[in-house]
Amino acid sequence: MGAYLMTLALEALAFAVFVALAAVVPYVRRKRGYWTSRGVTVATGARALAATVPGIRLDEKSLARYRDKAAAATLVGLHDAGRPCALACDVRVAAAALGNDGFIEPLGRTGAGSLIPRVVNAETVTAMLPAMCEAVTELITSLEALANLRQTIGPWTYAKKCSITTVATCVYGQPMIDSRVNAFAEQCDKALQRPAVTDYFTTYDLSSISGRGASSTDFKQLLREAAAADQNESSDVTDKQVRQDMFEFITGAIEPTAALVTAALYVLSRDQNIQDKLREHLDVVLDKHQQRITIDQLDRLTYLENVLEETLRKYPLVAVVRRLTTKSYVVPDGGQSVLEPGTLVAVPVHAFHHDQTHFTAPEMFLPDRFPGQLSSAYMPYGSGLRSHIGKHFVAVEVKLIIAMLVSRYAIHVDSDEPGRSPDPFDRTSFAGVRVKLTNHNGVKEPAMYESLRKCHRGNKKFLLFR
Repeated sequence: MGAYLMTLALEALAFAVFVALAAVVPYVRRKRGYWTSRGVTVATGARALAATVPGIRLDEKSLARYRDKAAAATLVGLHDAGRPCALACDVRVAAAALGNDGFIEPLGRTGAGSLIPRVVNAETVTAMLPAMCEAVTELITSLEALANLRQTIGPWTYAKKCSITTVATCVYGQPMIDSRVNAFAEQCDKALQRPAVTDYFTTYDLSSISGRGASSTDFKQLLREAAAADQNESSDVTDKQVRQDMFEFITGAIEPTAALVTAALYVLSRDQNIQDKLREHLDVVLDKHQQRITIDQLDRLTYLENVLEETLRKYPLVAVVRRLTTKSYVVPDGGQSVLEPGTLVAVPVHAFHHDQTHFTAPEMFLPDRFPGQLSSAYMPYGSGLRSHIGKHFVAVEVKLIIAMLVSRYAIHVDSDEPGRSPDPFDRTSFAGVRVKLTNHNGVKEPAMYESLRKCHRGNKKFLLFR
């Protein structure tokens, strides 16, 4: 009886497998046929097969690997949660997806629909600089006792607090006291965890302060004025767009700043020669200027810019960028391949940045490769109207933070608590990075630090760092 039941069970299992294969094989062939009929190379493997099923997404690391395997192809045909997804393996396709007006973000907002590229411009960032300086002063001061004790820190936490303070000041348009910054920080954390506008930003008061016009850093008012100049729609529609743009600026400025600062300190702690060269560069350039901080002063820090560009090459802010076609796109492959409207396009930024065709010795950290090796494959912020929403803010604040930290402190690896290396495919990994701070022997107060001290003296608005 037992043998009979076992036989029945095996027969039932075999029949179930047959039925499953009878259903799955035609389904997979139909999915693959979508790309083969268009003359596009189709990805193979278990992950690519699984992603043909609705609800199963392709992760960023898998997309980067598929590009590495098919670097010679122009496109690789995949499916993401059952939806056709073209992996851009050629720089020309990647550039078109990131900068062409025939592509939008998957959630539907186009770069042209956002006010941020116009509001967060060179003039606005210049106006934000005093708020940045104040926050960075608090950051440097808060680390002094830790450096005296040669303590190991997690730079992610400190850089994130510094960025939140600056963003809060700019969003509110006035200096922030501790309790208000902490409340804002809590809302920012909620915003960063949810890809939608939280209740806090939905009900945020957008009225001007005491009837006054917008100050140079009153971000909400600058957005309202830009929206009013563009639209003849109701105030409700305008307010909705302003809130959405505020939300995108917050989520696009805070954690990217923390990530870039963390990655830069990580690589500098592991190469003392580069760190020493950067410190010498900072001392020479900064001491030539007046004791006040300007955008022009930061622009003269060319080697620091090289260090940050190389950091972004190794650890781009977004490892894979996704776009959606809004009209037919003819693939520049010499054939007849066309991407139809509604096709998802994935640009594997990390894979491009680590392609030895474009960058010599891509696994090495070589700041001197810039600007000589600057390639069209370098796209840490994307390009065009839909480039990274907070790139101007991030670039200036990170440059200020790293300049001050390296001028003031030496950064080392703690052999007892080395922490983990940042993983560009996992933003949470940056919180595990650890570096040791020590006071740099024989350090002299650079001009920038003296300027920050003057800016900070008698102005104890920010109490976020304790």
